[in-house]
Amino acid sequence: MTIQNSRPLFVRTSLACAISISLLASLQTVAEETESSDVETISVLGKAYRNTATKTSLEPEETPQAINVIESETLEARGVKSLNQALRYTPGVVTEQKGSSVTMYDTFNIRGFDVSQSYYDGLVLQSLAGWNLQPQIDPIALQQVEIFKGPTSVLYGAMPPGGMVNMIAKSPQQEANTDIGVATGSRNLMEASIDSTGQIGNSDLNYRFIALARKQDGQVDHTEEERYVIAPSIDWNISEKTLLNLNIYYQNDPAMGMNSSMPASGMFVDNPNGSTNPNTFVGDKNWSTFEREVFLAGYKFEHQFNSNWSFLQNFRYMKADLYQENTYHTADQFDPATGNLDRTIYDTTEKSEGIVIDNQLSAKVMTGDVEHNILFGLDYQKLDGNSLYNEYG
Repeated sequence: MTIQNSRPLFVRTSLACAISISLLASLQTVAEETESSDVETISVLGKAYRNTATKTSLEPEETPQAINVIESETLEARGVKSLNQALRYTPGVVTEQKGSSVTMYDTFNIRGFDVSQSYYDGLVLQSLAGWNLQPQIDPIALQQVEIFKGPTSVLYGAMPPGGMVNMIAKSPQQEANTDIGVATGSRNLMEASIDSTGQIGNSDLNYRFIALARKQDGQVDHTEEERYVIAPSIDWNISEKTLLNLNIYYQNDPAMGMNSSMPASGMFVDNPNGSTNPNTFVGDKNWSTFEREVFLAGYKFEHQFNSNWSFLQNFRYMKADLYQENTYHTADQFDPATGNLDRTIYDTTEKSEGIVIDNQLSAKVMTGDVEHNILFGLDYQKLDGNSLYNEYG
């Protein structure tokens, strides 16, 4: 049986204009005029913060929604290897719905609603619904993870009502710093990484270079997990009010563990033949492949017109490929009396290519003693995908 799916995903253009909400009300303090004096002027240039919930500069504690933020220090201290692991202790979030041994997907729900797509630096990680090619971002490239709970459709389009997750990428810094890591551990773990950042000479350019190589045995017999990541980025401080960021993320996953379920009999239900070892591989070791390659390239352009008005354009190009050889079984393919399990083998070849761009014009406006945060937005997405499914007996 062969199933082929080749179609462009919908093209969505959404406009969020003149969303003027009194998000923060504060009394305006009027200072007494004093005599002017000669004071040295110091210009401080830095990236403007925009939170996931409002796409504005409001801090999470000022936002009337539930937001959890997981900083990079926490991610490193816990040694997380995936977004699923990063979200494990977040209230209202249920992670690893296919089990912790299935590492090739980030499957979780927020407030009871499944979340099929995550965001990376404010832009959706595009994928074809119902297929296996779902891009992942390794935590080594993340500065923090923001979990927003509640409806987000006004700002992000069609989204589940439970909430969303936005992964914030590590950005170039002016202060030079290089971290080199080598690790070994259980399941024959071998890992090497580098995270280097700093200013390029005396120029207006700051760089960041992140690379990772990791290999270890899977949690199930006859499986392996292998990953290679390269993520360079450059910040160009064009002026005191204008910043351009260029970024690339490349990830190659030659092997990503297992993706086959085990019969309940012998695991959770008594079986006359005894219990099943949780490490048992129920697939076929000669027909077990999961190869994925993801390439992302984009830019972020920020301009501060004045203390009240700012503009951000965020763009990303994505190309991804996947080849999978696997098996599956249904309930009637298992005989509890004999312990025999019949399996069906299949393979999938999947490709996707897309672009997404988001434009944000934000402002702070005072009406009497009330401060308003206003956002005008226009975003566009396009995704082309081709998926081929073959089943053999």
